[in-house]
Amino acid sequence: MRKIRYEFLLIAGLIMTLGAATVFADGKDSKKKAPKNMGTLSVKTSEIAYPVKIDGQYVGMSGVNSGAEFYLEPGFHTVEIEGPEGMTKKLENVEIKKGLKNCICLKTVTKMDYKACPYDIRLEGPDNVLEGDLITFSAFNQVPGAPVPLNYKWSVSNGSITSGQGTSAITVDTAGMRNKTVNAELDVNDDVYSAQCRQVINVPTGVTPPPDKPYAVQCDEFASKAADDDKARLDNCVIQVQNSPDAQLYLIIYQGTDKISTTRNTYDKLSKRAMDYLVNVRGLDPRRIQIVRGPDRATTTYVMWIVPPGARTPVP
Repeated sequence: MRKIRYEFLLIAGLIMTLGAATVFADGKDSKKKAPKNMGTLSVKTSEIAYPVKIDGQYVGMSGVNSGAEFYLEPGFHTVEIEGPEGMTKKLENVEIKKGLKNCICLKTVTKMDYKACPYDIRLEGPDNVLEGDLITFSAFNQVPGAPVPLNYKWSVSNGSITSGQGTSAITVDTAGMRNKTVNAELDVNDDVYSAQCRQVINVPTGVTPPPDKPYAVQCDEFASKAADDDKARLDNCVIQVQNSPDAQLYLIIYQGTDKISTTRNTYDKLSKRAMDYLVNVRGLDPRRIQIVRGPDRATTTYVMWIVPPGARTPVP
């Protein structure tokens, strides 16, 4: 931010012999000579006249086009020129000699003091998110104790702002933004120093597709025959489930409606025989086996699935 400051620049402080003409405080030429045993102080300021004090007493205004002259006793004096906005130029030990003129010429200089802005914003957001996730973008002022409230204006390329507009943090919905980049831009300023301190910053976040959901795979389906034949078919799926860490063997037994199925090969008998074989012969962890009964069919039928973690359980 900027602040205007005024200074007096001392152009000259010279001693010279008195000329025939002098200029008094009113700026008018005079043929009068300095009083006997006195010296002359000439004070000139650019661009306008300012009050002059000598030894603490107001003596008149400075000259502009030519110096305003003041007659003083020889010796050392303190000269003060009062400038704009309370600025004062004080010259101590200004020597006045009898019969000589001491000239003080001052120029008013305007300077700009530049001070650090009361805010320096850092914008943060994640590098990547999964499609469908909400992104949070946050702004942090690295200059503590900002003297004025800040104005936050957000915009995004891709996605949509769901909350936080006008605050220091927003959330952005990434639905449908697969393989795109969400670029959040923040325009921040205040109502005092906005022209000098306004910031426009941005941060990108990539949106990646979510991982494919696991699904159950049917490994076999067959009609029940003799016990040894059934076990041979069970072996095929046991090998697959053992090669799939944490997967389950999901076995659906559809009870047949024929006479043999309803009298000898009932669901209870077949399910116990299958569990015993899978655990005690094939060594499969019983926690990885699930056997359920499906609706009746004309012929007793086995349907076996490999179900990885997180996959949907097949419906009989």
